[in-house]
Amino acid sequence: MNCSIGWCNVWLFMVAGYGCIWITMLLVDRRRGRPIEDPALYEHVNRKTMMLLGQLPLVALLAISVFMPAGNGPLFWIGLVAEIAGIALNIAAMLSFANLQGGLNVSGIYRFSRNPMYVGGMLFVLGLNLLGWSCSILSGMFLLVSLLWAGVIHWTVLKEEEFLAHKYGGAFEELRKRVPRYIGIPVR
Repeated sequence: MNCSIGWCNVWLFMVAGYGCIWITMLLVDRRRGRPIEDPALYEHVNRKTMMLLGQLPLVALLAISVFMPAGNGPLFWIGLVAEIAGIALNIAAMLSFANLQGGLNVSGIYRFSRNPMYVGGMLFVLGLNLLGWSCSILSGMFLLVSLLWAGVIHWTVLKEEEFLAHKYGGAFEELRKRVPRYIGIPVR
């Protein structure tokens, strides 16, 4: 499965995974008649800054992944499972929005995590790291950019939670007490 630039490099897994995630988001947005993402968020946080910070690391990961061969050992298979689990978590989170017409999402996977799409994204990127891991400069660069991206995601989550606390007040505070930010056991 090793190639220098070709079909069997990590980019294929990245594009296929994000393709599934983005297609699901478009379908759910279409079914709802509006985006999952609340446009009012960008009155609280600068949209350009958020998009730039969130997308630049992904573009860098994609660029590196073009030259990063997928492995063929146990880490490849562990990474593939993690990547698929991340995709599935993202899809489950988005589908829980399909019939939600307003308010906080506390259904489906959102009963266990306030940010399951981001958890899924982190699991997805972890999987990409594992399935393409080797003792190489490319793998090291991919890992460093992945860690940078995870930091940006955490910053994004903090900004979104500030917005939700402002918008929903006590209802969000109650949710914050019951449901972990990322993963954990919900408090009843």
